[in-house]
Amino acid sequence: MVSDVAPPLNEDFRLVEGLRRQRPGAVGHVYNVYGPQLVEYAEGLLGDRGRAVETVRAALLALRAKGADVPDAGTFRDWLYELVRDECRAPVRAGRRRVVVVGAAAAAVLVAGIVVVLESGGDGKPERAPTVAVVKPTPSLPSATVSPAQQKDERKKRDGKKKQDAPAAAKPKKREPAGPGRLVVGDGGCHGIGVAGLPRSCPVRLTAVGGTVHWAVTSVRSRGGRVSASGGGTLSAGRSTTVNVVVRPSVLCYVGGGGGGSVSFSPGGTATVSYTCWRR
Repeated sequence: MVSDVAPPLNEDFRLVEGLRRQRPGAVGHVYNVYGPQLVEYAEGLLGDRGRAVETVRAALLALRAKGADVPDAGTFRDWLYELVRDECRAPVRAGRRRVVVVGAAAAAVLVAGIVVVLESGGDGKPERAPTVAVVKPTPSLPSATVSPAQQKDERKKRDGKKKQDAPAAAKPKKREPAGPGRLVVGDGGCHGIGVAGLPRSCPVRLTAVGGTVHWAVTSVRSRGGRVSASGGGTLSAGRSTTVNVVVRPSVLCYVGGGGGGSVSFSPGGTATVSYTCWRR
């Protein structure tokens, strides 16, 4: 993918001025700024790293003869891409070398060689860039222009093959969802409390175990007195809350000397309440 990040405009001014005045090393400065982007752009059109490097090299070396034809800085960048595009579409010349570079490291060496050629200056005849693993093309195969659609299909095939050849990654084991939470009811504080004259309250402790619990008081029963309690809420696993139970004495409580009751909760659990009454 070609980078959209352009250098500062004043940098393009310097490049344009150097090319128009045909200063030594001007073409090399252009490659230092735009070379990697142009090679990547040419590779996208040609589908071959070695051919892309050679094409950019040829397009930039042609700048030495441009001189006054170099546009202003505002359109300089687009003009470079047009030169490379035209060079990619041009038929292979008889004297033009075709180099197939094996491996990304070898292609990097070839690109470094282009910098040496462009910086050499002189009479316009560049030294031959170093190449690695040069393979002569088969004479019987004509040079063909690869369309963008064909390039896309080839990339899909290569990506699909890589996915098939790659070892299947171990799938992470899914954690089994925790079971529904349940309530643990602690009613020790409401056993055997004394009630005389005034209402008496006692605590019931609720604790969520095994998961989140949405709890509520569902029913209250009384015997010999009046027991009341209410409330509800949500408890995360391991959290606790206290429900206040109120016992009010009655005539039957005084006659019998005591009484009891219970408080039931959802999703499950019951607190037992017991109390004693004294006569006035």
